Amino acid sequence: MSRRIRRALLGALLSLSATFGLVAGTAAPAHAEDATVYAVQLRWYIVLATQDNNDVDEVYIKVDGTTVWGPYDSHRNHWINLEVRTPVFYFDSVGAPMYIEMWDRDPGRNDKVGGFHVNTATWGPPLGDRTQRLSGNDGIYDLEYRVWRVN
Repeated sequence: MSRRIRRALLGALLSLSATFGLVAGTAAPAHAEDATVYAVQLRWYIVLATQDNNDVDEVYIKVDGTTVWGPYDSHRNHWINLEVRTPVFYFDSVGAPMYIEMWDRDPGRNDKVGGFHVNTATWGPPLGDRTQRLSGNDGIYDLEYRVWRVN
C-alpha cells in the first residue's frame, strides 16, 4: 500500500473516530487514574412559565458554556424530549463541575432562565433521574437529567 493511500486511510479513520466521539457523547477527556467518571444525559424539559409574553420561548441549552441544543420554539406546558436530541456528557470527581444553563433566545438580547452545577463536591452526585427547576427573567423551566457512574 502506498504512503499516500495509508495517509488517506489514517485520516479517514481519525475523522471517523472524532465523529463517533461526538455522536456518542462529548469526546471523553482524559481523566486521572483515581478519578471516578460520571455521565449525564439530559432527558426532557417543560416550560412552566414563558419568559416571553407570547407563550412561546425559543429555548436553548448550554453545557459548560457551549450551546448543545436549540434554539427550539417551546410552548408553555409542552414536554420536550431531549434524550434523542442531545449527547451524553461526562465529568469526573477531580475536575471542575459541569454547568448546565437554559436560555431563551430573543432578538437583541438573550435571557438566561437559570443554571446549575452537577458535581461530586457537595453531594456525591446522587445517581439516577433528577429534576432541576430553573427560574429567572419571568421564565420557569423544569429540566430532568440522569446521572450514572461510568467507572
